[in-house]
Amino acid sequence: RGALLLALMWWSWTNWTWTTNVVDLEPRITRVAVLASMLGVFGMAFAVPTAFEGDGLWLALGYLWVRLIAAAVFVHAARHDPTELRAVLKYLPLSLAATGVVVIGGAVGGEALQWIWVAAFCIELLAAALGGQADWKVDAGHFAARHGLNLIIALGECIIAVGIALNEFSIDPSLSIQLAVGLAGVCALWWAYFDRLQEVMESALRLADEHETGRLARDVYSLLHYPMIAGIVFYAVALEEAFLHPDDPMEGVVAVLFVVASALYLLAQAVAAWRCWGTYLYERVIGVAVIAVLVAAWDGAAKDVVLASTIVLIATMTAEYFRFRARIRGDVPEA
Repeated sequence: RGALLLALMWWSWTNWTWTTNVVDLEPRITRVAVLASMLGVFGMAFAVPTAFEGDGLWLALGYLWVRLIAAAVFVHAARHDPTELRAVLKYLPLSLAATGVVVIGGAVGGEALQWIWVAAFCIELLAAALGGQADWKVDAGHFAARHGLNLIIALGECIIAVGIALNEFSIDPSLSIQLAVGLAGVCALWWAYFDRLQEVMESALRLADEHETGRLARDVYSLLHYPMIAGIVFYAVALEEAFLHPDDPMEGVVAVLFVVASALYLLAQAVAAWRCWGTYLYERVIGVAVIAVLVAAWDGAAKDVVLASTIVLIATMTAEYFRFRARIRGDVPEA
């Protein structure tokens, strides 16, 4: 359910990323529209904790509000560019139909709610597949910057999670070590994206031709960044729970979340690199496998499992760095 709620929040945001890619934000009416859409964002945010307990319609109405304003601004901004307008009109009808399904799910509620929203998100993905067949004009720098900032915000949540968990205990050397381990893990996640991958993705998008640009932006940014964000969120939850009970074994849902988080984040990045340049980041696949084995086989304290997994993350990024540090062609980074 958490992943589903995040998917709705993510899709409302990523649609605005595409919108602001083509819209001129200088006119005051456009700025008013962007600010007005924030009403829907606040509504969604307030409804998230109780969306499956009776407030699903409020979240759905907030989603509808955000999507309708973004769609109106998008069409208005593209009206003088036939190529862009064709692309927008190829994507929007089915996507807005999915938005209607989200509202229906919110109105129905109950046990059916989550399955209706799953269906709605599947329709959104189908709309993205259809829209990707058109030619889009994409500003590579805009996409890279917006998605990078989003990842930084999510990584900040990891740091907050560590602080919340460790705030329960008195300051001592053991607590300092846990804090250092938690921050080292977050730094490794940051490194995995910002050391090279962000530039790799931006360069690939910048060099893509007019027929490939939209599909590449859709795949690498709108689709593959969702599991990256979800991975960070799950990692934060697992880290907080592990540090709240540091001397107990990591088991149950916490262990599953910890492995799933690592897999979502690192494997989505590996797929993104392959999508951009056809290069295999097998170090990340090996790293995820080792972390999964560690979590499954180690019945020691949760803090020790987190430490060992953090070492694996750092070793993974180090091995990858040494494999690629000499592979540069001109000013274009190669995955």
